Amino acid sequence: MKTIIVIREKDYRWVRHVFPDIHPLLLPICNKPYIEFLIDFSVLSGSREIRLASDGPLGEVEAYCENGSRWGVQTSYASIQGTDDLEVVLEKNRHFCSDGRSLVINGMVFINYDQKQEYKTVFASLPAGELLSCSGGSLMLTGVPENSGSISRSCPFSISSIDSVSLYYNLSIDILNDASTPYVLPGYNNEELCHIGRNVIIGKSAEIRKPVVIGDNVQIQGGAVVGPGAVIGSNVIIDRESSVIRSVVLAHTYIGEQLEVEDKIAAGNMLIEPESGASLAIEDPHLLTGIKKSGATVPFLRYLLHTLVALTIVVFQLIPFLLLFPVLKLQGKWKQRMQECFADMSGKTLKLSETAIETGGPISTIAAFLSLDRFFLLFRVLAGQLAVIGSRPVPATSENRDLLNRMPGYRAGVFSYAEAEDWPVEADDMAIVERFYAAQGKPLRDITLTMKALFNRIHDKSLP
Repeated sequence: MKTIIVIREKDYRWVRHVFPDIHPLLLPICNKPYIEFLIDFSVLSGSREIRLASDGPLGEVEAYCENGSRWGVQTSYASIQGTDDLEVVLEKNRHFCSDGRSLVINGMVFINYDQKQEYKTVFASLPAGELLSCSGGSLMLTGVPENSGSISRSCPFSISSIDSVSLYYNLSIDILNDASTPYVLPGYNNEELCHIGRNVIIGKSAEIRKPVVIGDNVQIQGGAVVGPGAVIGSNVIIDRESSVIRSVVLAHTYIGEQLEVEDKIAAGNMLIEPESGASLAIEDPHLLTGIKKSGATVPFLRYLLHTLVALTIVVFQLIPFLLLFPVLKLQGKWKQRMQECFADMSGKTLKLSETAIETGGPISTIAAFLSLDRFFLLFRVLAGQLAVIGSRPVPATSENRDLLNRMPGYRAGVFSYAEAEDWPVEADDMAIVERFYAAQGKPLRDITLTMKALFNRIHDKSLP
């Protein structure tokens, strides 16, 4: 059994219009990309090979699905012409479809199935030809039934179109509200109607009202109300005293203070009314904004201010450094090594000098008190290679390259935004703190946060 998924640009034109930054096959439905629902159903049907055929670009989808090994299948990709009908598409892929039976998913349709159902035996007895159709597409089978003696025409599943933002919104909310959801949704599901991802920080006075689906790396601040009927994507910040009710918040979105999002879709700085499709761009970044996914070039004003701050700290540290560095070096307490780290979201790397001052003795204490371990890094700010304050530098490894995709706004800094917090920050909290300041950050605020980071390090009990 094989599956071929055929989707044309005309099928998903509305997605490109409403969500221009999201490939239609990766459009999240309850935080699960649309393509994963199709793959799950294909696997349940007994397919071991899946081919995606489209007249549009599939690069993003291929980067996400790769070879399909995570689902235990083999995926391949093919190009078609926009004018090709289904018969022509199957002819172009006849070698793929010739070996046994093939399930053909045609168009942008959602398959309503039950993960607990044994579909493999169902498909073995279904006849060849069109199984189901709707305005958005169809399902069909090719090849001879395996159980030719007991052919059945009953389909224990159905399909529906996803051809408008209204249908997309209603589909997400309907799946969310189903207590016995037949689909595998992302996140931990320790409670009924509640799916929560990794690294979710919920403020003490925040309320979570089921049903909800919350993605990875989400911060919900004090006084915020999430739910009922809220789908919160990954890398989202919901600020104080805001509410998200019967709404879908897509990934990389910042919901500002005291903002009510009800019966809406929030994506970046856009609020979308699902039924009419009308959208409103919020110009005030303190209310609603997109959290940057890529490390853009630091604006000149920020670079200038960061350089001035770094130069000021260098002047302040210079004499203590010249006096204490030789002593610490002779004592063997100044430990230094080179570490290759990511500079920004683009994946560009640079070698940084990492310094650790060994504990014990008044000289070590004074050096740590003055943050002399960051002295050499300040010169990288002057060279425009580091921010004076930003994200804690991430080592350049293949595993961490994937991590960068979950760190929107990442920009390596001498000091981290997490160090500017007034309370101790655990390692798992650092990314969400850095995303928060990346969303609200301004060059002048960076100066204040740098001073806070320096002050907090003075009182850091973990330093020598």
